[in-house]
Amino acid sequence: METPERRLQLEEQRRQRRRGVRAEHVSNWYFRLNGFLSIPGFVVHPDELRRFPMTEADLIAVRLPHSQEWIADRKMVDDPLLTCLASTTKTLFLLVEVKTDLCNINGPWSERASGNMQRVIRRLGFADPSRAEQIANDMYSHLRWEDDSTVLQYVAVGKRSNDGRQRTYPRLTQIVWDQIADFLFARFQQFPEKLPSDGRTVHGQWPDFGKAFGQKFRKMNEQKDAREFVWKYIDQGGK
Repeated sequence: METPERRLQLEEQRRQRRRGVRAEHVSNWYFRLNGFLSIPGFVVHPDELRRFPMTEADLIAVRLPHSQEWIADRKMVDDPLLTCLASTTKTLFLLVEVKTDLCNINGPWSERASGNMQRVIRRLGFADPSRAEQIANDMYSHLRWEDDSTVLQYVAVGKRSNDGRQRTYPRLTQIVWDQIADFLFARFQQFPEKLPSDGRTVHGQWPDFGKAFGQKFRKMNEQKDAREFVWKYIDQGGK
C-alpha cells in the first residue's frame, strides 16, 4: 500500500521531471535563436544488442560556419558566448547538458570506459570513423576537440556555474539561465519586429516557452524582468 510519504516523494519526483523538461525547452529555444540546428533528447545506442540505450544528450546542436539572419538591412548578432566557440570557418557541434540548478556533466560523458563519446562521434559523422578514438580522448580530457574545419564542444547549462567542474575541465563552456535571459531580452529589444505586432498573439511555430516569453516581453522593462520570467517558467511553468 502506498504511504503518504511515498506519494509525496513521487509527486516531488514528477515535479522535478517537469522542471527539467521546461529547462530543456528554454535551452532549445536559445540555441535555435542563435542559428543552431538541433536534436533534443539524442539517444546513444549500444554497439551490441541490449534492451536499454547507453545514455542520451539533452541536446545535440550544430551551427554552420556562415550562419546569419537579417531583418531588412540589419544583421542579428548572435550570442558571443556561443559564437566565440568556433571561428567563422568552422562547423560547431555542441553536446549540451541541461540542469535546473548546478551546471554539471553526466557520468556517461566523462567515463572513458563507457565509450559513449566514440558512439556519438561516429553517429554525428563529421570525421572519418578511424579518428573517433583520438577525438573521444580529447573530449574525455578537455570536453573540446577541434581541427581545421570542425569544433566539438561540451556545454553545461544550468542556474549556477560549477567551479569544481571548471577547474577540472578549463575548456568546458557553462551558460547560466541569467545569461540566456539577458540574450533573449537584448534580441527582442533590438529586433521587436520578431515579436507579434499586437502584443497578444504569437507566431504559431514558436515553442511553448517562446510563446510565453513573447506574450510577456512587452511588459519587461529591464534584464532583471527577463531573468525572473525565465526562472519562474522553469520552476512553475507558463502561468
